[in-house]
Amino acid sequence: MKLRLQLHLHTVESKGTRIPIESVITPKNVVDIAKKKNIDVVAITDHNTTTAYSKIENYARSKGILIINGIEVNTTDGHLIGLGIDEGLEKRLNKNMGAIEVNDLIRSCGGEVYIPHPFDIREEGLGVKIGEIKGIVEVFNSMNIFGFEDKFADIVASRMGLPKAVGGDVHTIGMIDTGITVIESELDLCSILKTLRRGRTSFENCNYMTLREMKEWALERTTSSYEFIMNNIRHGWISDKWYMNIANLRLIKILEKKVLGYGIKNKKSKMWDLITYLSFITANIYGQFSKKEFYGFLSTL
Repeated sequence: MKLRLQLHLHTVESKGTRIPIESVITPKNVVDIAKKKNIDVVAITDHNTTTAYSKIENYARSKGILIINGIEVNTTDGHLIGLGIDEGLEKRLNKNMGAIEVNDLIRSCGGEVYIPHPFDIREEGLGVKIGEIKGIVEVFNSMNIFGFEDKFADIVASRMGLPKAVGGDVHTIGMIDTGITVIESELDLCSILKTLRRGRTSFENCNYMTLREMKEWALERTTSSYEFIMNNIRHGWISDKWYMNIANLRLIKILEKKVLGYGIKNKKSKMWDLITYLSFITANIYGQFSKKEFYGFLSTL
């Protein structure tokens, strides 16, 4: 039978790096929208946790939706997703584990390894270390809005003979039907993972997140995390990146307070459009530097 799969989705159980509210989708939202959009299978891939699975499994079954228990792990080499893993796998993880260690752990419990956004410009993917992991490669991610990141992933997967799939990297309700992997399989976990390993896939709705959607997502996250953000402005952000040192400068912190306060009180302000557009331009410039490293890697394959 033909199945439509969403293989990369986050719920409110995921916690963001800077802001605690990452996804704005509840587990129940996932099932209801999947049913409405004729999605047969959803992999819950929250960051470093599997807690959403038990909250959604029975409800999903009652609606005819198969939930794959997954997890997106922040390894020291970049993000790696496990599909069909044991509930509570996160208890066996630690923050110093590399991609190979996490790969072995996922496979030890019968799971399948899925490599998300390997060449994203945020450097959260495996990048050139993709060759160390023999997994399913995500060749489309709706948040790779510049496109070249996915083109690199597709080329590398082809040259290395690795199976391909796509995912929405879903964080909002409107994204659930984005980046759909289509397969012919029975509606059971074993058959689905076997088909994915063989690379017998096709893709639907590979549409990138729009700037409007990004603005709305950022506004919802910021509103929900207002007190947390203000506390970090007052007491200082963790300076784990060079730009966070800038964020902690006295004058910048004053500006942050004023902008945040104004933005929360004026949610329809064009300020949110301006911030989104400036972020887009900055990311695009930064992404041009990433291309050089990736082109160099392609030349070695």
